[in-house]
Amino acid sequence: MTSPVRSSRVRWAVGAGVLALLAWQGHHVAHWLPELEQGIARLGAWGAPALVLAIVLLGPLLVPDSIFGVTAGATLGLATGTACYFAGAYLMCLAVQAVSWRWLHGRVLPLLAGHPRILAAVQAAPRGGARFTFLIRLLPVNQAMLSYALGAAGVPLRFALLGNLGMFTHMLPTVYFGAAAAHVTRMAGQGHREWEIEGILLMLGLAACVLFSLQVTRRAWAAIGAEGDATSTTH
Repeated sequence: MTSPVRSSRVRWAVGAGVLALLAWQGHHVAHWLPELEQGIARLGAWGAPALVLAIVLLGPLLVPDSIFGVTAGATLGLATGTACYFAGAYLMCLAVQAVSWRWLHGRVLPLLAGHPRILAAVQAAPRGGARFTFLIRLLPVNQAMLSYALGAAGVPLRFALLGNLGMFTHMLPTVYFGAAAAHVTRMAGQGHREWEIEGILLMLGLAACVLFSLQVTRRAWAAIGAEGDATSTTH
């Protein structure tokens, strides 16, 4: 009969191995993902649902989030790109968290040992409700990895339904960057006389988005620390 300790070690090793494989696959997938932009552009009206599907399927492989955001902005524009990027990431995160909650449990958490602040926040999330999950989602962390961690920590999906809305703030700058880069490139290629001025304005807008995201991240860390301390004193 297998001892509980040995069984636990085997399950942890399997969980760690699965995540390591996913990270390795995501690293290699990222090399050919620039071709995704051309493929989506050729699909025309089907490009938007194709991007959503790509995020749902490739996001769990820990592909860098920014690749999807830049692709969305460059091919679909700021409004549509942001909507599709968010929809795909939201669905993907719910699915990943559900799988992690069911199969991985706490075995993923040691993989965050190198990020003690994030680990502490994730461990406090099951007691913090949807608001605490929302604050964690404001952090610019790979969203699939965060979903694996939140599910492994035992955060219920009912917290994620509202809490996952927090990821929007750090999605916007990457989509904006893709849209701005595509717009400036088109203007330059067409010999637009005012392309330099418009390009500067676009870059200023991007800088504003980035500064806003940084400010949100700083305030999120402060709120997470305050709520984490309050939660620990009441339990």
